[in-house]
Amino acid sequence: MGATSYNRAAKFAGYFFVIYYIVGVVGLTLPSTRDTFTGLMPLTLLLSAAILLFFHRKWRSTDAIVLLFIAITGYLIEVLGVLTGHVFGQYAYGDALGFKLFHTPLIIGLNWMMLTYCVYAIMEDTKLFWPLKALTAAVLMVVYDVVMEPIAMRLDMWEWPPNSIVPLQNYQAWFIISLAFLAAMHLAKVKTNNKVAPWLFGVQFAFFLVLNLSLRIV
Repeated sequence: MGATSYNRAAKFAGYFFVIYYIVGVVGLTLPSTRDTFTGLMPLTLLLSAAILLFFHRKWRSTDAIVLLFIAITGYLIEVLGVLTGHVFGQYAYGDALGFKLFHTPLIIGLNWMMLTYCVYAIMEDTKLFWPLKALTAAVLMVVYDVVMEPIAMRLDMWEWPPNSIVPLQNYQAWFIISLAFLAAMHLAKVKTNNKVAPWLFGVQFAFFLVLNLSLRIV
């Protein structure tokens, strides 16, 4: 795919994400359709990740290995967190994210990979030294989680103990894990050149932000 065609296709994909997630906001806000749209969350994550990775430029075997490592390790860390409570704090997954193994949705590893990829790609073209890129991207991941947490609980993605707030430990773990994954991508010298990644991260961030506001009203 030539540069012009790539840019045109990437912009189309970005517009698609905007429309797709707007529909998701409406569907999740309306009580009559909320259950249906909640059930579509695993498919949405799969579709989003597939489109994102389709626009990755110049695949190398190293790229695939690192991304697969992040997905598998992210899932295993979540399993450890659910079973022990020693990683993020005491929490449990609901049914919104689909099939679970060891009480943990399989798709959560894909979500770790997708988000890590997006923030890595956003920082990729900056002139910062790579450790600063990784630190900044890890902060973006934590900010994303802060916005996502209230909605995740409302939509049965996961839950914390009754009448408890999200522990600081959760955000500390998000930062450390994200930083480790981002460092792995930098050390592997992954070159994403992916113009869809900022669209996807921005749209998902706005999606959770708007849901935070709309579900408080409904």
